[in-house]
Amino acid sequence: MTANSPARRVLKKILYPLINERMYQRVQAVAKAWDIRRGTYSEPELDLIPYAVRQGDAALDVGANFGLYCYHLSRSLGRGGRVYAFEPVPFTVQTLTRVARLLRLRNVEIVPKGCSDHSGEIAFQVPVQESGALIAGVAYVGGRNDDRDGKETQVLWASTREVKGKVIALDEFLPPLERLSLIKMDIEGAEIFALRGAAKTIDEHLPSVIIEINPWYLDGFNIPLADLTRFFFDRGYELHHYRDGGLHRVAVEEIVQDNYVFIHPSRRERFAALLK
Repeated sequence: MTANSPARRVLKKILYPLINERMYQRVQAVAKAWDIRRGTYSEPELDLIPYAVRQGDAALDVGANFGLYCYHLSRSLGRGGRVYAFEPVPFTVQTLTRVARLLRLRNVEIVPKGCSDHSGEIAFQVPVQESGALIAGVAYVGGRNDDRDGKETQVLWASTREVKGKVIALDEFLPPLERLSLIKMDIEGAEIFALRGAAKTIDEHLPSVIIEINPWYLDGFNIPLADLTRFFFDRGYELHHYRDGGLHRVAVEEIVQDNYVFIHPSRRERFAALLK
């Protein structure tokens, strides 16, 4: 079965009501580790990691979920490298910890916190499947307005569960880093808050950034898309979309819900073979 095949979804629906959450978490961790290792749980942008990082570098996985990027970053960075994986939802953190153990990700530091422009405790909303199981990968910061035009295609769950979680500002939290080469960020519309909290770190290292952008989610926080892109453009970054094996320059007006890549000119050489 593939990572999200119809058969896997039916199995989840049957399994969850029959076992407690802790046992479900263990089963899910084994399944995710298996999928990640076999490559059935994947994203195209993983192809970019060997270009973006070097052995011994540091990388940040903001919104680490179940460890897909952690695994590939860990392998590319080697023993001397370090992955800082941030995930604030307790259920997801515990599952991620099990996945990391199963995959022997010894150079990954799991941080049970989210990233924002301040430190503290906030509420997160975690979507819930019909079976009662959490849809952990689309958990989001509380306060996002999803009751508006477009929810028919964006809100694919019947309910949410509120959980408390801690957030930190990366500039305050991270230890001194010699080389930070990549940030992957997928936090369901709250990206600008995390970026503002990491402004000094980004200014110092100018890492490449793989980021999921969903304009509808941004609008739910009353964040104009231009605010997000301006954060990078003010620092000289260029916006790219990875498709058909290459990195293509795109304009802000072309952005739709997808992953995008911001590359600073100082790092363009690393991606030279992919730039179109």
